[in-house]
Amino acid sequence: MTAGDNCAVSLRRPIEDDQPPIAGMVDEWFSGRRVRHLVARAWFRHFASTSWIADDPRGKPAGFIIGYRSPDHPGEAVIVLVGVHPNCRRRGIGRALVEAFLTDVHKAGVATVTALAWPGEPLAVAFFRAVAFRPDDGPGTQNLYGTPGIPDYDGIGEDRIVFVHRRRTGDGPGGPGDGPGVPERPSVP
Repeated sequence: MTAGDNCAVSLRRPIEDDQPPIAGMVDEWFSGRRVRHLVARAWFRHFASTSWIADDPRGKPAGFIIGYRSPDHPGEAVIVLVGVHPNCRRRGIGRALVEAFLTDVHKAGVATVTALAWPGEPLAVAFFRAVAFRPDDGPGTQNLYGTPGIPDYDGIGEDRIVFVHRRRTGDGPGGPGDGPGVPERPSVP
């Protein structure tokens, strides 16, 4: 894909056969950060009903979102990874993927959605803020690169920002509050 390509997309559910091509390019999409392990085949096989792929007009992946509703905490959902081809960024693809995911999980009764980001990744921080997620600034957080984050969240040296999207209190699925919601202080997952 080149910068001149059309990035108009259509959204669809992933299938297991989508895993190899996405795994083959995802590290490049994340500027060389090794994230391939986050797109394991199991996500495409077992979590397709809450995940999405954005295909360009040629049927090539221009973006994806992998997420799930928590089986142990049914009122919560987790976005595992959102990726958009670098040449297709800033065209609403990431936002469309997040909105599709939020629609799915809100219809299932989810009130709280979390997503993690590396504190030193300004693109990820800006993206999640732009789609109405707010960083958790509760107990245990510290200012990491200008944003509240949790040191050693995923192990020693693995700091993370926990972004949270909360549905507005009192709004049901499909109701007037199915928009971005009003952030409240969550418990850290």
